[in-house]
Amino acid sequence: MGGKTFKEWQYFKLSITSFDEDIDNVHVIDQMTWRQWLNNALKRSYGIFGEGVEYSFLHVEDKLAYIRVNHADKDTFSSSISTYISTDELVGSPLTVTILQECSSLNLLDITDHDRIWLKRAVSEEEEEYCKCT
Repeated sequence: MGGKTFKEWQYFKLSITSFDEDIDNVHVIDQMTWRQWLNNALKRSYGIFGEGVEYSFLHVEDKLAYIRVNHADKDTFSSSISTYISTDELVGSPLTVTILQECSSLNLLDITDHDRIWLKRAVSEEEEEYCKCT
């Protein structure tokens, strides 16, 4: 098949911020808040089709999240989060998410030294998945 490889996943490094600096300094954004925000963004932008977008969390650390998205849904995911601003229902102030990085390989993600542990685990899990499929 001509040496082409299929990319199953697209990886995103995201940052969430509030319009209220006091909330940014006080609130810790947990994975559930991230999930609610992302689901709301996808639903608001694409309705039932947005709800069907497959994504998973690789790591969440307060206002940073590393997300794995099915490659076929990467454009839907990206445009949803780039255009959505939440209401104040999640933390008391509207939240926005910025895409800090998007790449097609885990090894290209920009991480800090203390992120190496979860990244190593994610890479090994992905390699196991790939080995099962071939």
